[in-house]
Amino acid sequence: MSGKKFLFTDLDLTLLTKDKRISDKDLQAIDRFLREGNLFAFVTGRPFEDTVPIAERFSLLRKGFFIASFNGAFISSYDGSGWNTVFEEPVSIEDTRFIFEEAEKEKVFCQTYTEKNVVALHDDPFLESYTSGKTLKPLLMEDLDSLLRYLPHPPFKVVCAALNDRPKLEDFRKYITPMISDRLFSLFSSDRLLEFGSLSATKAHALEFLAEYTGTAIEDTVSAGDEANDISMIEAAGTGYAVSNARDEVKAVADRVTENDNDHGAIAEIIEKIL
Repeated sequence: MSGKKFLFTDLDLTLLTKDKRISDKDLQAIDRFLREGNLFAFVTGRPFEDTVPIAERFSLLRKGFFIASFNGAFISSYDGSGWNTVFEEPVSIEDTRFIFEEAEKEKVFCQTYTEKNVVALHDDPFLESYTSGKTLKPLLMEDLDSLLRYLPHPPFKVVCAALNDRPKLEDFRKYITPMISDRLFSLFSSDRLLEFGSLSATKAHALEFLAEYTGTAIEDTVSAGDEANDISMIEAAGTGYAVSNARDEVKAVADRVTENDNDHGAIAEIIEKIL
């Protein structure tokens, strides 16, 4: 590897500890990494508005920092004074309607997002769990037409969820995939979350887009993750890491697996190896 390096990392259970912090060890390593002129990105399924406070809390807002949110559907760069949107690829209103309608038929909970709210048609135990402690607040709409009118623009992803029933989500995925595969992807970001986005809104695309945007060679990109939605990014990077607490399917495609988990400096370990 030569030239500047670009590290792309997932958040939950990769960079963030179980109590949703960035450890001091990881922060010190990231600070050194950026001070030496390298680039760093959060690449997460979280909404942008739910990701920025993490960067602010841990003082990461500086040149060379990026956020690819909604699994890469909305990508922003920080220029030292503010945010610039560099890529966006939402789900169409028509497809949003279709996913919600099919989810209602199959009795699967469904939600989407605005800049301020997690929007759904009815309450669900998952919704309370998901929004607890987050910036975005839950908002229930009386019907689907009202929900779609409330959206200020087409959403960047639509999510189906279940607290303790992944098989139900897997069945729904099998059911709906033949009807949407020509224009939308679906993936699991956890056992509780089945996410839908446009075909170009993936973590792999986010890595490839930002590498080209910043003039970084793919061989100088490094990625890290733990879940199924990180696999494409791990495969796309010059070097793809699975953290030690990652799913076996993620470890199987990674170039390397860290010795440490997300609670014990996995990202610091990767940065030490890069530098």
